[in-house]
Amino acid sequence: MTCLVINCNHWIGYHIVNDLLEKGWEVDGLVNEQLNDSLSLYYGRNSNFSFYQSANKKHYDTKIHVGSMKRVEEVSADLSVVIHSVAPDHLHVNDFFIKAPLLFGEWMPMTENGMYRNQLFIPFNSTYFLTEAVYIKDFMHAFMDWLEKDNKKGENKENKQIKLEKSAYLRDNIPIEEKLDHVLEHYHLNKEIY
Repeated sequence: MTCLVINCNHWIGYHIVNDLLEKGWEVDGLVNEQLNDSLSLYYGRNSNFSFYQSANKKHYDTKIHVGSMKRVEEVSADLSVVIHSVAPDHLHVNDFFIKAPLLFGEWMPMTENGMYRNQLFIPFNSTYFLTEAVYIKDFMHAFMDWLEKDNKKGENKENKQIKLEKSAYLRDNIPIEEKLDHVLEHYHLNKEIY
């Protein structure tokens, strides 16, 4: 399976690329020049990963667009997925839009006391975070299950909006505080890179 991940150096894009590579996909990544690209160094040496070059136009099984980076129109794919917290103004006929819940996890924009989403600071002890936040690895588990099932169907795909929480049960029995502790530990160990 082949995939182009647009905005691969976004913290969510990083997790998507990692999971695809772990599943044996061949992944091309398009870097957002406005973001720090240090995350792409973590998977840049994987033999199944390469950076997208516009001169190498090709067809992919899947194209995943993370966040608000400009679309890459010249790339074709059997399945096109847009993951963002806000619905884009325009979706193409074969686009699936996944409205990202309040995701948290390693490499997200954060401080010791909270996280940033669309430049809005959300404290970790807020009711909003404690009731709405979904750990990135839980989201990725559900997303990868959906992606693998959808790619096997081979059906004609039309503009659809998906809420993964309706497609798969995202939460498990591990309290959010334990997952947050793990993220904070990662933050303290890698603070200079965040």
